[in-house]
Amino acid sequence: MEPLKIQLQKYDEGGIIDPGAEELYAGLEKWAAENPDGGIEQDFSIQVLGITANSSMLFVAINRLGIPVKNVSFVYSLGVRGGERIWNRVRIHLSEDQIGIIMPNRAMPFLLDLSPEQEALFDRMTESNQIGELEFFTYDRAE
Repeated sequence: MEPLKIQLQKYDEGGIIDPGAEELYAGLEKWAAENPDGGIEQDFSIQVLGITANSSMLFVAINRLGIPVKNVSFVYSLGVRGGERIWNRVRIHLSEDQIGIIMPNRAMPFLLDLSPEQEALFDRMTESNQIGELEFFTYDRAE
């Protein structure tokens, strides 16, 4: 599998203006270097990386499909095994207008806002009690 690389969101392709975004991408580049085999071979996946200073959940969408994709949609659930959910069957849409085209072997960051209750639940999650589910995945093939 080709080593994973971070891809800028369409919004940031013209140059990163926000110093916070520059720091975020630098951290993501370090994460990608430490996880070159991230993602699932021949599949699309997402990975939770943590909570930002602005109380948003930081994810990376990982494209290992072997083709460029756009307008990615899926239903996502994240929570504690046998218990509460941070998100329960929430539709997420990564539009071409906002995110751009996600190239093969790339990880594209995206954020979801968290309420204080959701953030508290995330703090109680561990690798062993966390459950995440991605369903009803659709995309458009980019040319």
